[in-house]
Amino acid sequence: MPNQAINTDLMMIALGKIQGFPFEAFVNDYFGALLGKKFIPLGGIKDGGADGFETYVSEDSSGKAFIQASVRMDVEDKVRQTVRRLREFGRTPRSLTYVTSKPVKALDILEENLTAELDVTVRIRDANYLASHANDNLGTQAAYNQHLRHLNESLDHIGSSTVVMPSSHVRDPSVFVFLSQEIERRDGNHTLVADVVDSLILWSLEETDPEEGRLMTEPEILQKILEVLPSVESLVKPRLSKRLAALSTKKRNDGRAVRRYRATSQYCLPFDTRQLLRGENQTDETLRTAVEASIEERILAIPHEGLGEVGLTEAVKVTMRSLQLTFERQGLAFISSLQKDEPTEMVVVTDSLAAALEELNINGRRRKLIGDVAFECLRGVLYESTAPEREYLHKLSRTYALLFTLNSEPKLVDFFQRMAGDFYLYVGSDQLVRALSEICLDEADKVVTNTLKMSAQAGAKLVLTESALDEIVHHLRGCDHEFQNTFADIEDSVTYELARNSPKIMVRAYLYSRLGTNQRTRPTSWKAFINQFCSFEMLHRPQAFQAIRRYLQNEFSMDYKDRIELRDLVNEKQLAELATTLEENGNKKFELAENDALMVLSVYGHRRKKRESSNISEFGYQTWWLTGETRVLRHTGEIVRNNSGGKYVMRPDFLLNFLTLAPAAAQARETFSSIFPSLLGVTLSRRMADAPFKKMLGLVKESETMNDARRMAAIAEYSDQLKSDLHRQYLTIHSESGDQFAGIDALAEQLWDVEG
Repeated sequence: MPNQAINTDLMMIALGKIQGFPFEAFVNDYFGALLGKKFIPLGGIKDGGADGFETYVSEDSSGKAFIQASVRMDVEDKVRQTVRRLREFGRTPRSLTYVTSKPVKALDILEENLTAELDVTVRIRDANYLASHANDNLGTQAAYNQHLRHLNESLDHIGSSTVVMPSSHVRDPSVFVFLSQEIERRDGNHTLVADVVDSLILWSLEETDPEEGRLMTEPEILQKILEVLPSVESLVKPRLSKRLAALSTKKRNDGRAVRRYRATSQYCLPFDTRQLLRGENQTDETLRTAVEASIEERILAIPHEGLGEVGLTEAVKVTMRSLQLTFERQGLAFISSLQKDEPTEMVVVTDSLAAALEELNINGRRRKLIGDVAFECLRGVLYESTAPEREYLHKLSRTYALLFTLNSEPKLVDFFQRMAGDFYLYVGSDQLVRALSEICLDEADKVVTNTLKMSAQAGAKLVLTESALDEIVHHLRGCDHEFQNTFADIEDSVTYELARNSPKIMVRAYLYSRLGTNQRTRPTSWKAFINQFCSFEMLHRPQAFQAIRRYLQNEFSMDYKDRIELRDLVNEKQLAELATTLEENGNKKFELAENDALMVLSVYGHRRKKRESSNISEFGYQTWWLTGETRVLRHTGEIVRNNSGGKYVMRPDFLLNFLTLAPAAAQARETFSSIFPSLLGVTLSRRMADAPFKKMLGLVKESETMNDARRMAAIAEYSDQLKSDLHRQYLTIHSESGDQFAGIDALAEQLWDVEG
């Protein structure tokens, strides 16, 4: 149950039952997922641990931040004791987070008093805090499921309550806005992506100068971009060559030209482009400097004691970083609030303020001094902003909107990762054969293979059906006949042009690999190629079905369902009627027509069995047929209408683009934290045009007019529509490495059909 929301009432009950050692393990996993850090225990209870701690204390990798886990309520004594022991053993703690399984009253007063007394930032996280963040991400849910769920086994009926709790994806406008945009945008937003890649290229070349011999190759350009923005590799790498060619054309006269030196395959910026960018950068830097000066003036006007020059500098940095972090953390909600007469509630900004203080290592007594000053300054910036401050916030709003549109928002990454864990997919034979055809590619280029594996790793249930297995085996046998009759005697002299004319994808994959230069993956013979899936001698025997079934199940972590199990899900009369229709109107052999009919009806049958229409979720339907076979859709309109219009085919491109090419949430956060503090964060704002930015704000307003129930229903509807959209043009990533022939068909062929 990877995506089932944790019932907070159950979590509170479990926290009341848990004992010391299990609670320590839970806290380390829970806060590791919540904060993105790894905490290592220092010692145990009277066990002679490394530092002799008698309480549950863990430290992060910096050795400055500590977590104390306790099932007791004596907060003050425990915190004092722990800080004292840390210092006795030569440690210099900056912060201590006290985590208790019990509710604690007056947290803020306790935190403030202990921080002032000990000169260490003290945070108290009680049971209410733990429960409120239980559904923040997959990691926090996993910590509950692993360490606490078993304590409530006798109370499972509580978890089956019909009360639906909206998730963070429903309450926040991000997912609704993104899906709304994707439904309308059929072209994959090629123009915006090209604009962004161009901007990154120009930025990477800013320090080049042909007169001084400072030139860069394409790999050097890519390396410089990825050093700052590692999460955009899948976006930039496959488009870099094409965009460099476009920027270096002689016809370009927009002031953003790139000069190419063909002899050395190097690039630089010509004088005019450098001048233009230098002027733009100076404007952006002047703006940032003006904002910092404005913030400094605000801070100086706030009554304070003991701040000093160093404290003033720190307060300015904290205020600036708090604004940047608010964009990262609150995103569209914050941007929308900036457009109103009454900006965002300060409680939102205080979360970012706390994070900025932590990030800049400001703790203890100075934390309160600088934090209070920065808070008052932030209030002024948001409620009574100066012209430079408004322009700066506007530019960061556009930069965030740009990253959001490119699916680099951690909230979106988390949503699609959770969605992947919710799927039950009957995998079509066409997809599995395409995966088999990638066997000789480098690992990074196995697009279909990696899509299936990553989906399984995310928690999706992949199903190999007996009908799909039959089609795969018969296709491999047909490929063997094709090879033996056409290519066996001439394979050493086969050219690429001749190989590409083979009607069998597996034959083409073998011949391409033989033509390539990768000695490591090149098969020595057709027999050796087939032996990677099953014994060649076994291919035309009944044992081939079992051998290939075992291979596919092991390779892709698949379940297996035979025809008997699938037929139990469908109406036999309806199956026979649909099979006849597909045979007569779809020009298929009856066996293949019946296979397709069984897959269509099994999807609906499994949805009924699992009550997917009753189980409310923003992820939409769980059960789908993952296939590129679309001809069957022409003859199943009535069946779709009879099932409330719910479609049954999931387009493989959806799985590839939204569930496997998205950066990990940690990478997405790294992108945000790299861009916003830098000049690049302001510069990129120019790449977000007015029209899409205003459209995005309109969608945020539309989201705000909906209650949680309506928004959840809309998200589910949009999710299902996107999964089955056959007309959308995705930003397809093709192979960029390896042999010049290997994988051309395996990666690009969209209409392959296993019938032949």
